Amino acid sequence: MFKLFLILLLLVSACVTIHGLGMMLGLHWLSRAWPRSEHSFSLPRLFRILIRVVFGLLLLHLLQIAVWAAFYDLSGCFPDFNTSFYFSATSYSTVGYGDVVLPTTWRVFGPMEAVTGVLMFGWSTGVLFAVVNRLQTHFFKGAATVPPDSAP
Repeated sequence: MFKLFLILLLLVSACVTIHGLGMMLGLHWLSRAWPRSEHSFSLPRLFRILIRVVFGLLLLHLLQIAVWAAFYDLSGCFPDFNTSFYFSATSYSTVGYGDVVLPTTWRVFGPMEAVTGVLMFGWSTGVLFAVVNRLQTHFFKGAATVPPDSAP
């Protein structure tokens, strides 16, 4: 049981590391791609930034799914990497079809991967919300405001 706990700790740590490094690289890229003036905030540029952020987040999740899949494959849990990746993707995303299941010894890994996926999706959602909020703030910052009616 202790061995399983250590392996789980390593897999979860790998996911946090991948996500954290990905966030740092993404924020570094975002700071360079961010428009420098209010006039540079066009709608097409806003969407290009947003699409890149979403693709970057998806790539991070796919890398984490691949880490779990590699473990399942190397442990001989499934006959091939494709099945390992499929099981990992359904567990990580909490879809959990149940058509492919882990051997009894490794069963605790499915739910733990799901918990890790929920946490990582939550982290991504927070980052995506912050980016969208900041983009909207800058995009609408230059919009003209109508002064309140000054009638007595």
